[in-house]
Amino acid sequence: MIHGIALRYFVEVARTGSLAAASEELHVAVSAISRQITKLEQETGTVLFERLPRGMVLTEAGQLLAEHARRTLLDAQLVLGEISSRHASSGGLVRLACTDGFVHGVLPDVMLIYHQQYPATRFILESGNPEQVCHWVETGEADIGLGFTIASTHEIEIVLHHTLPVCALLRPGHPLASQEVLSLDDLARYPLAILERGNTVRQLLEWSFTAQGKVFTPLLSSGHTSTLHRFAAHTDTIALGSRLAIHGQPECNQLLAKRIDEPLLQQRQLQLMTMKARRLPPAVSQFLQLLQQQLHTALDA
Repeated sequence: MIHGIALRYFVEVARTGSLAAASEELHVAVSAISRQITKLEQETGTVLFERLPRGMVLTEAGQLLAEHARRTLLDAQLVLGEISSRHASSGGLVRLACTDGFVHGVLPDVMLIYHQQYPATRFILESGNPEQVCHWVETGEADIGLGFTIASTHEIEIVLHHTLPVCALLRPGHPLASQEVLSLDDLARYPLAILERGNTVRQLLEWSFTAQGKVFTPLLSSGHTSTLHRFAAHTDTIALGSRLAIHGQPECNQLLAKRIDEPLLQQRQLQLMTMKARRLPPAVSQFLQLLQQQLHTALDA
């Protein structure tokens, strides 16, 4: 019989990649964690981890058990939360993960709306690249993820899917402000501000320039979209991103979002995601519904 403590240790080793790292996170002796992993392998009759010189990697069987274990532990937390909520005024916890563009406007705005109705609800908001966001949702480290298309995975439930092209963001007084559509040649004539490598905007722009035999060197490269937007708001620099990313930012609301005549840049897909087959806590489910509504409103504007 697989016990909860064994699953907890197993999931932490899978997450951290080593017994030592899991020991440090759990404050449990390495030997105790190792014994539980060995028991799990004996009960399942198969090897769950590949023991490598630099850590431990899940086998195919381990991957299957990890998916089950994560949901089991989250379901247990959900039940405990429901029980405790009957004896306390706690409003629950909503853990969010997103790419950087949604940290400064969209998500804080929705959190404020939700807070007005449910002031006891707590929030955790983390940002990262699309792969990180997807991973945090897959492993249960985040309840809701908001980001852009990456390789599909059977562990993710796509709640909302919407085409959100890469746009050129520039100030009203920019020399290109009167043009409705910009070309790559237009972009090449002006300094560019773009996110660092590891995000969809940078990747798609590099592919687009390469396909036309062109190269670009950004004037400004940063991990924070707010930095790019502010720079573009005060110079002739063109920031690359989405119109949704400047939503609700007073200083950047005046930026113009121009379509770019390049097919690759039109293909970017926004995704709102949760862990597949997971029963969401009430606070998470309610927040997700509100977020969907607010996103539909912003995207249709």
